[in-house]
Amino acid sequence: MVRTLFLVEDELLFGQRLRAAARRLGVPLQTINPMQARQRTWSADDVVVLQATLRPEQQLELIDHLRGHDAAPVVIAVTGHLETELRERLKARGAVLATHSGMDRVLARALGVSDARDAAKRPHPSS
Repeated sequence: MVRTLFLVEDELLFGQRLRAAARRLGVPLQTINPMQARQRTWSADDVVVLQATLRPEQQLELIDHLRGHDAAPVVIAVTGHLETELRERLKARGAVLATHSGMDRVLARALGVSDARDAAKRPHPSS
């Protein structure tokens, strides 16, 4: 079963990067706004991704809300490499961390699919 990736969209360029990643990984992407994320009924099989650096305090509060449910979704928080203090706060709240440059691999793992770059490196079975 292919999981759907939910993007909490609050910035155009990040949204474009996530759409491209979803295409590379071959998974459906649904965009939602922060209010929709708060109102949605989530399951443990859902994967939600958000950019944590744009408005960190609001994103931390949203992660608390999402992870506070019995059937909490997997929440992937994307940051830069050097945002150590923010990354520690995100991890303490139960978010899976990803950097912008390593986002595909983290998404693939959370969604249970092969990373498109890894698949391209493997020899073809008929080789």
